[in-house]
Amino acid sequence: MNKTKQWIVQALVVLGSSAAGTTSAQIPDMAAGQKRAQVCYACHGENGVSKIPGTPHLAGQDRAYLVKALQSYRNGQRQDPTMTAMAKALSDADMANIATYFHLAVKNARGETLAALIQTNERLKPVGTVAIAETPVAAAARTADSIYGSTCTACHASGAAGAPKLGDKAAWSARIAQGNSKLYEHAFKGLNAMPARGSCSDCSDEELKKVVDYMIGKSK
Repeated sequence: MNKTKQWIVQALVVLGSSAAGTTSAQIPDMAAGQKRAQVCYACHGENGVSKIPGTPHLAGQDRAYLVKALQSYRNGQRQDPTMTAMAKALSDADMANIATYFHLAVKNARGETLAALIQTNERLKPVGTVAIAETPVAAAARTADSIYGSTCTACHASGAAGAPKLGDKAAWSARIAQGNSKLYEHAFKGLNAMPARGSCSDCSDEELKKVVDYMIGKSK
């Protein structure tokens, strides 16, 4: 067995042990965890490798510890404005998914993360059956405030990593003076600690513009 396969097997053992005694619906979903974890990148770095002094790495952290920490922020046992705002928006399943993703977000010598290798391994599994589904109903359009609440609030509600707080007219005045097009550009490309697209990788350009307009309207 080569080293890459050994690495995948070790990670699958981790997933198997975390799911022991649970139903299949309770097994952590790393793809969902990675998607939810993107909002953490602004402070904790991409894949949980922090570049901000004093901000801890999350990559490779113990899964149970990460779940407990998030639960503690959500229930108020631990206090931090940014973490509390983020944790309150997470379900127990979200926490398990995020913790599993970061636990496995460590890289081998080839720069591959365990999480990515397992996801690739899962995609390559043969498909058992094919079903013809009914035409899906189009999902309802997301509102600007709902996107802000799920993606932007962790930093813009507390001012974390230098983000201007929503409603802080003094912090926003100079930014608003640059014009909406410049603020749209910042949202698309990222600025300082804010990653490209504000960590909302599945947001369309129009949705991002609506969120920027929403934040401007709340901060004039």
